Amino acid sequence: MGGAFAMARGDLLATIEAVHAAGLNDAYWPRALAAMREIVGGAGATFEVIDKSRFAPTAFHSVGIPPVQQIEYADHYLAINPRARAGLATPTGHVQWDYQIINEAAMQRDPFYADFLPQIGLRYFVAGTIRQTEDEFAVFAIQRSPKHGHVGREEIGLMRRLLPHVQQAFDVARRLKSAGEAGDVLECALDCLADGVALLRADGTVVYANESLRAIARRGDGIRLVKGVIEFNDLTARDKLNAAVASTLRLKRGEAGETLADFTAGRATGRRPYLISVRPLPSRPATAAVAAIVFVHDPLSHGTVTTGALREMFGLTNAEAALAQALHSGVTLADYAHARSLSLNTVYTHLRRLREKTGSSRMAELIHKLNEVRLPLRTASSPD
Repeated sequence: MGGAFAMARGDLLATIEAVHAAGLNDAYWPRALAAMREIVGGAGATFEVIDKSRFAPTAFHSVGIPPVQQIEYADHYLAINPRARAGLATPTGHVQWDYQIINEAAMQRDPFYADFLPQIGLRYFVAGTIRQTEDEFAVFAIQRSPKHGHVGREEIGLMRRLLPHVQQAFDVARRLKSAGEAGDVLECALDCLADGVALLRADGTVVYANESLRAIARRGDGIRLVKGVIEFNDLTARDKLNAAVASTLRLKRGEAGETLADFTAGRATGRRPYLISVRPLPSRPATAAVAAIVFVHDPLSHGTVTTGALREMFGLTNAEAALAQALHSGVTLADYAHARSLSLNTVYTHLRRLREKTGSSRMAELIHKLNEVRLPLRTASSPD
């Protein structure tokens, strides 16, 4: 049970990261949808934005769903889809599923459920309303087969946890697309990220480094920015970065090869190394000079996990989340009890519940899991 629980939490973290990646690059929406489909459970997933004035999609991504044009009489059935009518009345930030709008007996009589959905092997759904205004409707949905059955409390809970992240990704994507100077807005978006980020030219020089990366470089513990170049104390890391940038260039030329690169970079102090990820960027006017984007994660950074994030991730109470945040920051149980004017017995009770909810059998395992929880965005109090 503990192993399955831990795996589910790890999958949720990976899914959230995939969603935020899609906010920076539309090409990653299918991957994010596939991750959400797997963790919630379903046969397919969709993300769509509807212009209400024309009742036409302005954005649409899907996985596991055949193209509409391949389905006989799709236009007829979609026009009488009871989910669409209900969706247009669902407020922003709400999750919706079949039993809220139609019961099983009514499904047997409804043409959309009885005739259309069986053509594509689907039956049920659960959806999150990303945006609902007079002019626009944005939603993501997990489509389920008869075998998957109706969603239960767990699936609905997962959708509610994912929805704020999808909304944030949608907002970032909208800001990037609507700005007149996309490059400036991209830099502003990158400055919100908790991880260090650099945009690199083909020769490896830095086009832009966000505030988090500049803060890491100012500390001088293994990574520096020198004359527009990322310098590592770890010489092998520099070689790996050069190889990764070369790989992204080959990818842009349409050549086959590895598309992702992940490696570590040691510190001058010998503490836990940085985690480096290099990814290609699509060729667009705003990023024409950029060959690759580099992410630098500092596993020792504090302040990037909040009690709200911990409550959301593990279903903790306020007291349990406060203890988790303290342990994540390296505070001992005795010091925590003294600072909060609590008895050690009370603290140990919170610790026991914390370990149960995180599926941790040992303190070391608990700390490891807490270290894995990090918000992708900087907060106003994020330290330099």
